[in-house]
Amino acid sequence: MGEIKSELEMIQAFIRHTDRAIMGDGPAAVWVGQVREAAYYIEDIVDEFTYFLGEQKRCGFWNSVAKALQVSRNIKEIKIKIEGISKRRIRYDVKGPGEELSTNHARKRSTNISLFLGEDDDIVGQDSNKEKLIGWLTDEKTERIEIAIWGMGGLGKTTLVAQVYKNEQIKKHFDCFSWITVSETYKTDDVLRKAIKELFLEKKEMVAEDIDKLDTTRLAQLLHQYLHTKRYLIVLDDLWKMEVWHEIRDAFPKSKCQSRIIFTARNNEIASSVASEGHIFNLQPLERDQAWKLFCNNAFRGEPKGNCPEELKVPAEAIFNRCDRLPLAIVTLGGYLCSKHSLLEWNAVSSDLNQMFNHDQQLENMWNILMLSFYDLPHYLKNCFLYCCAFPEDYQIKRNRIIRLWIAEGFVEEREGMTMEDRAELYLNELVNRSMLRVIETNDCGRPKCYHMHDIIRESGISLSKQQNFCKILGAQPINGDRRLSIIEVNNSIQIGLDKMPQLRSLLVFTTHDWVSKTFHRKAELGFRLLRVLDLQGSSVESMPNEVGNLFNLRFLSLRSTKVKVLPKSLASLQNLQTLDLRNCSAEKLPSGVRKLYNLRHLLISLTNLRVLILRSSGLSADPLPTFQYLPNLTHLDLRKAYNGEELCFKGDGFTSLRKLCLFDLSQLSQIKIEERAMQSLQRINLVRCVKLKTLPQGIEYLTKLQVLQLKEMPNELLESMRGQGVSHKKISRIPLVRHFTQSDGKWTLENFLQPGVFSVDKAPRIHQPS
Repeated sequence: MGEIKSELEMIQAFIRHTDRAIMGDGPAAVWVGQVREAAYYIEDIVDEFTYFLGEQKRCGFWNSVAKALQVSRNIKEIKIKIEGISKRRIRYDVKGPGEELSTNHARKRSTNISLFLGEDDDIVGQDSNKEKLIGWLTDEKTERIEIAIWGMGGLGKTTLVAQVYKNEQIKKHFDCFSWITVSETYKTDDVLRKAIKELFLEKKEMVAEDIDKLDTTRLAQLLHQYLHTKRYLIVLDDLWKMEVWHEIRDAFPKSKCQSRIIFTARNNEIASSVASEGHIFNLQPLERDQAWKLFCNNAFRGEPKGNCPEELKVPAEAIFNRCDRLPLAIVTLGGYLCSKHSLLEWNAVSSDLNQMFNHDQQLENMWNILMLSFYDLPHYLKNCFLYCCAFPEDYQIKRNRIIRLWIAEGFVEEREGMTMEDRAELYLNELVNRSMLRVIETNDCGRPKCYHMHDIIRESGISLSKQQNFCKILGAQPINGDRRLSIIEVNNSIQIGLDKMPQLRSLLVFTTHDWVSKTFHRKAELGFRLLRVLDLQGSSVESMPNEVGNLFNLRFLSLRSTKVKVLPKSLASLQNLQTLDLRNCSAEKLPSGVRKLYNLRHLLISLTNLRVLILRSSGLSADPLPTFQYLPNLTHLDLRKAYNGEELCFKGDGFTSLRKLCLFDLSQLSQIKIEERAMQSLQRINLVRCVKLKTLPQGIEYLTKLQVLQLKEMPNELLESMRGQGVSHKKISRIPLVRHFTQSDGKWTLENFLQPGVFSVDKAPRIHQPS
């Protein structure tokens, strides 16, 4: 097995070095594809062997022998296959990468994400179109008007409309807004549902709980009713079929409120069929000087005012001319070139483009630019980029989700001094800087939260995924032996036999089709024991079979926003699990064995229904109370060696349902503050071995429902202040039961502060258990 692992390392290094050889479909591309398939097979053998070692203890002797023989046969088979691949290279005189292709030069990466998030980003040269569109939206015509913008992909139709959509003048002019991206395989009820959710979300209004169950007729009625008296702006982006509008247009009222609907489309026929008379325009490529400005802004970000250095003007002009003045091609190629600074590098790019281009096909030329950008990616980014393409068209890719998926797949290289998550975030930044992803949302500190991939870039990535057998996007085609499967649409006529896909590594589900629920209700379907990622977020799954515990290789499991009510106990067997996402899941209880998942990096749960929270040995340096104070159903909070700070502050209106508070072994805690209106339901406080807490909690008099104050091995200074003449005695006098337990020479004594006296007891009560 050591020999086969070494072979895998060499093959993977070879593929990284020769990846550019798959440009095109010549002998080198075929041969590298065969080598890649061999690497996949070796990965399967190694993982199967790991599984075999883990199963040896549970299997009988003969079962172990049979599995060992199977592994041995697999190793012999792959050795023969590798020898055959090597001989075919010699037989057909396949040229190596050093003989056909230039080597990559060193790169200097830019990290200026703000370039891709500016208010006027990618809007160079569109000022007149922007003014025209704003004029149509704000003129005094009261009837509903449909506006259509059409042109080939990559011209910036969506970017133009998005800039106008978020314009302050437009925001003030309309009452409500909704942006709906219409997929090529649309469903009428989904389009209407998206429109309703967007409208309600924008106004911060509650959406009906049963909206996902409403049929098309009821959705149309609900939408019409909501919009009837409002001036609305609706965007239907990327319209592929005119039937979409014909099926939903009656849901949008024709009331005289100056409402507007914008369509973007790639086809003039579609645009003409949906637009009001005189409200259609064909977006054209940029004027040359505007296109050159955009190119320089992206390719020469480190130069003053984005000017082209004199020594690079000749290759820069040649490369620029290949972009055909298309904004997407310009921005993508500029992102690719911004890390190249020498004349040698620029001449190499120009030469590559000369070999790839067909001057008569504008879209194909842009496609070639995208291919070049992919092949220039560092090896560690290639799989990360292809993985992003597995998400549906115009999907909002959340930062933390994609990072955890990459880590689970093993795409993120470890580096000393950095967490895997930090390293993966650098990968995201680099894809943004290369214009392969775009930041669409940031947090208050400007850190990216959400990303979007242009549909043409995604289409190029899907094409590459097919070439490399990396991932299959399931929409309407059957599936074969793929390593990753993204299920976006399910056609009832397609049979998806997951039990026949033992090599599957990732299963991503983006559909609510009941196929998902039926599949995971049948344990026989879980035949993909090499699976690393199982992402069922938002799917129809309602239960998980206990056999999920057999997925020994699983690193990422998401049941977020599903109706799964009971989590199988076998989750405790997933020793490689790194992420368990249960947010908005219907499950009420975690299996006790989860605590044994020693490789778990992220346990993600919704805490709105949490009743009991016990934190032990966490050693937090920051006050944990702000994180939990607004949990509406929390009744018991227990902190045991969980906090190293000196002060805890319970804010007013916080912990409204809390009935029991237990603080144990908080060695640095010296002060507790309770603001008025905090913990209004609290009935019991337990304080144990908080050795520096020498004063009664400040504001304890505000806890009008407190029934028990129980202490154990607390400082003498605190106890003295609570006794008859102490400064705090009056504050505790209205609490029905106040007592302290202390131990000396193995014996326990009990002191009752409101009924003076000290009593011996056999043992102190266990006061830390949830009530």
